[in-house]
Amino acid sequence: MMYSPLLLLVGILYVQANPTTFVIGGQNAPPGSAPYHAHLNIRINAQAQETRVGSGCLISMNHVLTTAQNVRNFGHWNVGVGNVNRNQLQWSQTTQSVAHQQFDPNTLNNNIAIIVLTQPFNPSANIQAIPLPLATDNQIPWPNEEGRFNGFGFTGPTGPFSEQLMMGFKRVTTDPICSQAYPHMTPFLANNFCALDNQQTFCGGDQGTGLVGMVRFQTTLVGLASFTNQQCQANIPGMFVRVATYRNWIQQQSGI
Repeated sequence: MMYSPLLLLVGILYVQANPTTFVIGGQNAPPGSAPYHAHLNIRINAQAQETRVGSGCLISMNHVLTTAQNVRNFGHWNVGVGNVNRNQLQWSQTTQSVAHQQFDPNTLNNNIAIIVLTQPFNPSANIQAIPLPLATDNQIPWPNEEGRFNGFGFTGPTGPFSEQLMMGFKRVTTDPICSQAYPHMTPFLANNFCALDNQQTFCGGDQGTGLVGMVRFQTTLVGLASFTNQQCQANIPGMFVRVATYRNWIQQQSGI
């Protein structure tokens, strides 16, 4: 089986890789509502003409948390933040990153990475780091909790690109529902979870976007979009990396 470097194809269930992204059934994100959201233009190297697209979350002014799919086999990232208008983002380029050493490209377990910016952003009302859960929050998010996700890109399978940051909502499912949708992930649900909304979902290259919820009355990054079904059907759960499981790894790699 051939794999794309941006989104690895596992069986026939997962989204086939392409350089587009979209939030299906979403709505325009209000200005300042996601100051942590990072839009990623991804290349093999600085000279490569082909650009892939992904997402991530600022966890400091020089660290972006994303999925290993957006890092593995790549070497250059252009990170845009600070505006809900895609044409008015502030950009920082880097060639530094670290993916989880146990990332499995076949199952997509341990699908987490950090992009390190050599030119940090300056914090402002529209550029802020997102708080992380504690390592002891290893069961967060709980089933039936709702989270918000964001993304630039296609608003449907054939486009066009959205000029505005989109947002959508998903509710965390139980592990049995998640296992039914993706049986091969059953052994790895301590590291991952599913979330579902019958009208809204992420798709394509939007892997790495954060699922944000409330933890102890604070907006907190609880998940990273990992993969979804091949047809991007909203009535089938999307798989997310459980951020709390990797809290110690994040601290070891970034000092955060």
